[in-house]
Amino acid sequence: MFDVTRKNRQYLLHGMAIGLLFLVTLTGCSKPPVTLTSVQLLENLDKGSGNFDRVLQICFSAPLTYTYYHRVTIVTKENVKIKGGGLLKPLASDPTSKCHLRNIYSYINKDSPIDARQLIKDYVVSGNISQVLIQIYNEKPKAKELPIAEKLYRNL
Repeated sequence: MFDVTRKNRQYLLHGMAIGLLFLVTLTGCSKPPVTLTSVQLLENLDKGSGNFDRVLQICFSAPLTYTYYHRVTIVTKENVKIKGGGLLKPLASDPTSKCHLRNIYSYINKDSPIDARQLIKDYVVSGNISQVLIQIYNEKPKAKELPIAEKLYRNL
């Protein structure tokens, strides 16, 4: 009888150890929440090349310390829509910066309107943006995951 109880204790301890390891693994991999504070359209940062004449500045309440995925939807007053996304990584060049600069042309993809580059050049300008929706995810969404942070900005 002593061996049966001893064996049961071993199974119980073994199960508890696996459960604890599983719990630590789940909580250890989570990223801290982020808070969006502002978005701004910056024009003509490139001083003439045309490659960085439309840049979106996305700012957070604190510098990013982990890599996140973001989606952006820009809608102009003429209803031109530019949608895209990508990774937002901690800034190695300035780890204390709360703001990330994203070239709006990098949001052009296969689902973008025809002549998206020219539409951005003509319509995505300061004072002509009716709304910008920014969604932040822990990683690139595979289906209909909810964002961990989301904010809608109007009249930029």
